[in-house]
Amino acid sequence: MKDCLKKIYFLTISVFLFHCSMNMEDKVLLDKEQIIDSNFSQSFVENFNKNKNFSSSYNIFFSEEVDEKLISSFMKGIEFGFFSNQDSMNSKLSFIAFNEESDCSTIKARGFNLVLVNDINSEFYRKCKRRLSRNFLFTSINIDNENEFIQIDEKSLLITGKNRNSKNNENTLSLKNSSDYEQKIADYFEINLSNERVRSLRNVLKEKINFSPRKRKDIDKIFIDALPNETKRIIPAIRYNLIFDAEVLTYPKSLDVWNSELSLSELNKVEGLEYPVLLNRMNIFEKIIPELNVNEKIAFSAGFDIFFFGAKIRGRSSNFSGLLGRYEIKENFLYSKPLKFRIDLSGVKQG
Repeated sequence: MKDCLKKIYFLTISVFLFHCSMNMEDKVLLDKEQIIDSNFSQSFVENFNKNKNFSSSYNIFFSEEVDEKLISSFMKGIEFGFFSNQDSMNSKLSFIAFNEESDCSTIKARGFNLVLVNDINSEFYRKCKRRLSRNFLFTSINIDNENEFIQIDEKSLLITGKNRNSKNNENTLSLKNSSDYEQKIADYFEINLSNERVRSLRNVLKEKINFSPRKRKDIDKIFIDALPNETKRIIPAIRYNLIFDAEVLTYPKSLDVWNSELSLSELNKVEGLEYPVLLNRMNIFEKIIPELNVNEKIAFSAGFDIFFFGAKIRGRSSNFSGLLGRYEIKENFLYSKPLKFRIDLSGVKQG
């Protein structure tokens, strides 16, 4: 599309159907006895129940360069927030597509205005971030945050999945060209070499030898940067190879409790940074979140947070966390920051 503003989407039939699909059971929120995930869940639900501060109108301008599936999930998040209570349904919503080659003056509206671009390097953001008023915020679903806790040194190991960027150094174990993660991790920790030595010794001595693989003492921390379906294989492989003394820390988007087969005992003592929506399975989102992949969950959560908690975000509230964690605004660009967490046998601690 080459016109400056090609389409204007008003929530009509789609949101009506979405509304009809929500029955009264969907609107029953978690109470304190039901919250078993983390302290984040309780504070989130309290903010959810108390919030009555909504703008009279929300104008979402989205770049044609943003992935259509992510736009769809983002809109679903806004719709979910829109129908969450009587106060929110008084707002007017509009979705407006634009071409990044458009002039800044084409973005005009009153109310809460958000400009969704593909990433921080967007041409439109660079040329318009200072020309548009403070009533406009830019954001992106594709921003990966720097991780404060990451300190890869000679006593650390970074395990990266197939679709994650990896640094080519001796402290990185990339699974990019491997389908047998368990074998590759065992090879790295030389478990198989120990087994072969024992087999050779048994053949020489012709007698049974009791053996337990030796533990690696030279690695204090293991960082995991992988997709959730890879992480659920990597963590058991680490445990299986008797690597219990090293801390296990995960990068954001490496865990997803909505689609996980890992038990609490396997996740015991795992910590790191994660988006709360991926670590806290709350009943109010049970009928929509499980159907989405990780990136779609992030997009849905961005839409929900921006609509439902928009006033808190614009007010730069310091004591508020949404589904994507804490928010900060720099040069009119809205960033979400995942929260630190720790898992033990009693559950998830985050917030």
